[in-house]
Amino acid sequence: MHVFLTGDRGSGKSWLVSRISAELKLPCRGFVTRFLDQDRHGASLYMFPASGPALPDEEHLVAGRIGGSMQAVPERFDTLGVQLLRDARCHPGSLILMDECGFLEREALSFQQEILRCLEDCNPVLGVLRANQPWHAFIKEHPRVTVFTVTEENREDLAERILPILRQEISSE
Repeated sequence: MHVFLTGDRGSGKSWLVSRISAELKLPCRGFVTRFLDQDRHGASLYMFPASGPALPDEEHLVAGRIGGSMQAVPERFDTLGVQLLRDARCHPGSLILMDECGFLEREALSFQQEILRCLEDCNPVLGVLRANQPWHAFIKEHPRVTVFTVTEENREDLAERILPILRQEISSE
């Protein structure tokens, strides 16, 4: 079973991913996306390997603010994103992180196909889905996916509910 988290901005989804992945003590592969500027209104979004390092360079830039709105670099999801997910699938015994899948990837069809391949694969997946994104339907409806909604009130308890699900997936490999 794979686990994805959704919820409002600031509810603690990425915090929960960090906590769960640390508890599992598995090597982490896949990707994390981060704003490197504290002011999100002027920041650029970068995609980094979940295993590190976080290099804020042009190769890792997946979106930037242009004219007041975030503009994706879809080909970066279809190159860098696909590469990171393929690498994750090639490492049995790893936890595949996908933090986060949002609206910027809606045109990145190769990236979406690679996500599907990860869901069909053996390695457990722990991901974050930005709320209300129609392209996420294939993830949410996948028979091996469970989606949890994170709130500030339930995020502490969710770790204790999710860890057994992922541990079961790990032990059945």
